[in-house]
Amino acid sequence: MNILICDDMEEDANRLATLIAESGFDVQTMVFTCPFASLDYFRSGGGIDACFLDIIMPKMNGIKLAEKLRENNFANDIVFLTTSNDFASQSYQVQAFDYLLKPLTCEKVNNVIDKLKKSRENADKAGLSVTTTQGVAMFIHFRDISHAEVIKHNVYIKLLDKSIIKIYTSFSKITEQLLLDSRFAKCHCSYIVNLGEIKAMAYNEIIMKNGSKIPISKGYWQIKDKILKWMMLK
Repeated sequence: MNILICDDMEEDANRLATLIAESGFDVQTMVFTCPFASLDYFRSGGGIDACFLDIIMPKMNGIKLAEKLRENNFANDIVFLTTSNDFASQSYQVQAFDYLLKPLTCEKVNNVIDKLKKSRENADKAGLSVTTTQGVAMFIHFRDISHAEVIKHNVYIKLLDKSIIKIYTSFSKITEQLLLDSRFAKCHCSYIVNLGEIKAMAYNEIIMKNGSKIPISKGYWQIKDKILKWMMLK
């Protein structure tokens, strides 16, 4: 799990990162003391599963930062760091997952990380319902998808076991559904890949763990930074 921490108090931010590291869970943290820098990181393609945001920060408070993240299509969990629950009504508007009340303790942090972990396990049941070109209706879990591509109006979804599901639908519709999940990214007008299934990246192509080679078109070269960040965090 990749967690972004933003707290203008550097000591508090680093303490939280330390407590998370000592929690025993498989978690990577990115620490920021500037809300603008954390927002830029997300916009640049950094893969984030959850954000821990201090509410009281100068220039841009945690609530406003959460609003900006949501406006930029961050659909994952947000935990607020605070000294009181006075902001409950405002945090509801940005669909806050939980609060961490300061001063932070191991028990408080462990409880929230455990809740996040269980929530993500349940969320990983997400997927999409499709009808194959043979007329078979089926549900595909996002976690089972390696990549998707479009060829002459048919969308081919390749699974981790190398099987292929062929459906007749618009690629834009599939793109919209897959990109709601942070693990997917578009690297070409005809391809969407599961970042967690990338084995390596060359100059103009991606090599998936199942052996598939996916091109990176010039119009999507910014995806390289997102891929590198994702691979470094895993």
